[in-house]
Amino acid sequence: MKMYETRNYDTLIKPAGIDGTVEAARLLKSGEVVAIPTETVYGLAGNALDPKAIAKIFAAKGRPRDNPLIVHAADMEAVRGLGLEVSPLAVRLAADFWAGPLTMVMKKVGDTVPGEVSCGLGTVAVRVPGCPAALDIIKACGFPLAAPSANVSGAPSPTKAEHVYADLKGRIPLIIDGGECEVGLESTVIALEGDKARILRPGAVTAERLREYCEVVIDEVVYKDFTGGGSAPSPGAAHRHYSPKARVIAVTADSDEAFKAVAAGGCAIADPEARTLFAKLREFDEQGAKRVYIKLPEPNGAGLALYNRIIRAAGFNVVKA
Repeated sequence: MKMYETRNYDTLIKPAGIDGTVEAARLLKSGEVVAIPTETVYGLAGNALDPKAIAKIFAAKGRPRDNPLIVHAADMEAVRGLGLEVSPLAVRLAADFWAGPLTMVMKKVGDTVPGEVSCGLGTVAVRVPGCPAALDIIKACGFPLAAPSANVSGAPSPTKAEHVYADLKGRIPLIIDGGECEVGLESTVIALEGDKARILRPGAVTAERLREYCEVVIDEVVYKDFTGGGSAPSPGAAHRHYSPKARVIAVTADSDEAFKAVAAGGCAIADPEARTLFAKLREFDEQGAKRVYIKLPEPNGAGLALYNRIIRAAGFNVVKA
């Protein structure tokens, strides 16, 4: 049974700033969902403490109900108020990486965050975004926001307001335009296991940086689809993600010449970059491309996040040149 009736909205775009913040907060306080900029990608935000608002997020995106959401809070004090187990390691990492593109999965020790957010898991993924516009909106609301990427589920994540409009026009009332996202890929997601961090989704905060603070393990879901049954342990671990309408083919190649030979006859990205990857995939769709070949980077350092997004966009279809 649906928790609310779908509406046909006259979707507006407003620039980030005082007026946009006030309007976004007004709508969010009324139980609506709003697209907001973050430093990673644009997020589709709703009150993280309101099950009806959470239902609107899933419906607007067409998101599977076993794919958990990330809660975006104003600061560590706000995180402590969510009924989560904030470990000493979490405090150390937050001191250096928040506000910023690091999401920590923490155990629930209370029922402040509804189960709809975590899809029934006993954990909640939470971060403090580094985008001033996002933080202003969260603070104006006075409550945390659940905010997955503001796109149709499975499509390339939006890094510009116009990407959001193309996907969600008529599905949501407001988009706050904060310009192009600084990072261009979703946040790093880690599960905290005592004094160890397990990377569930790589991002701008790399394993190498995290190893300055603790032992780090890279979970197998980074390299392959989640098949464990039940809800995925992290956003981006299951289901089709980051894919344009065109067929994406990931290519491992020892040289540019080898890559060009394989990619002949299709659109190609020989040197993918985090900030522009999703935008380029959307551009190829606008051009009517049928196939897109992308050269895979080495899966280490900053390249791991790109590697993860590309193989998922390709549905794990990898060709060796």
